[in-house]
Amino acid sequence: MDFEGVFHLLPSHGAVRTGYRPQHLLHENYQSSGMHTYPDRDLVNPDESVRVQVQLISPEVYPCCIWEGRVLSIFEGARVVGELTVSRILNDSLRVLPEQYKPMWEEPTHLPEKG
Repeated sequence: MDFEGVFHLLPSHGAVRTGYRPQHLLHENYQSSGMHTYPDRDLVNPDESVRVQVQLISPEVYPCCIWEGRVLSIFEGARVVGELTVSRILNDSLRVLPEQYKPMWEEPTHLPEKG
């Protein structure tokens, strides 16, 4: 898992289950999909807030983009379906101080080796 938080599903969306893979707006010009696990229950109904664990698809491509307390917009395609408030960061490469955050994503010049 990369981080934990509280996910709020908008009332206009249908229920979702653990394994849900929406997009997370990490920068004004960059979204990443990630898998949600809801450790306290399997199903999230519309207009509910639940604890969530998130595993992003490729966190090495967008380091330094979240901090505890950051609110992320959650999308399906172009449609906002919820919001997620970050409460704990487990992948330190994602951590940044709010004042050092760069709103526009820039492609990394060097990606870490995968081993």
